[in-house]
Amino acid sequence: MVINKLALFTASILMFGFLVGCSKDQTMNSQPTGTGTPTNSQVTTDSQQKAHVDTAEPSLDAKSWASENKEVKLTPVKEGQYSYESVTVDVNGVKKTFNWIFSTLEDPRIYYKDVTDDGKEEAVIVLNKGKGTGLNIDELHVLDGTDLSEIKVQSYQEIVADQIETGVTRKNDQTLAIKVKSQGKEHQFDYQVAGIHFKQDKLSFGGVVYHWMKNQQIVTTLGASVGISPQYIGDFQITYRLDNANNKLIADQIRFEPVHR
Repeated sequence: MVINKLALFTASILMFGFLVGCSKDQTMNSQPTGTGTPTNSQVTTDSQQKAHVDTAEPSLDAKSWASENKEVKLTPVKEGQYSYESVTVDVNGVKKTFNWIFSTLEDPRIYYKDVTDDGKEEAVIVLNKGKGTGLNIDELHVLDGTDLSEIKVQSYQEIVADQIETGVTRKNDQTLAIKVKSQGKEHQFDYQVAGIHFKQDKLSFGGVVYHWMKNQQIVTTLGASVGISPQYIGDFQITYRLDNANNKLIADQIRFEPVHR
């Protein structure tokens, strides 16, 4: 009887040890909620979150601009807070990267035209550098359509210095006498200004430099102004021709359009 009780006691201890061991193994093999291998629903959620992040922050390759028939494509490579700082130009599959800086607030204007009159199209790219009240500053780039080498364009500063003469004379407290001469043509007129609080003997340039296309020609609209806060008294319309010796587009025709006031 004593032996039977001892055997029963020993068996009970062994059974208890087995149950404790099983419980311990189950505890070690199970994972805490939310920290181990995700469930199917968690996998789906994580994939959706990743897809959402990719959509919210697309690569710069998703942004691009092109000419009307897609011959010229412009893609930003590097973007700053307010400007693009590097771009790749693709002309019919030929690519080249340029360190051009331009505003993110206005899309580039892109053309594929024969602007050098050599029977071959060039890539014409107009980038905006800044825009605001009384301000519009464009930057012009012309690329050879085959090797993407850049064709120089005469700057407005050179054109003003070489081919435009201006004069500003104060007639009274509200009237300025304006004189403009370019390519043998002269304009003289009065311009009314309410309260003249500045001294100026020549017209100012640089606040409005706007490039656009008319048929196969590049046209630059160059604003001429008086005053510290610019008041525009007229525009110069400038077209270009190729100087073959220097492979440079230079001013061809210059036309002045006054704003009488």
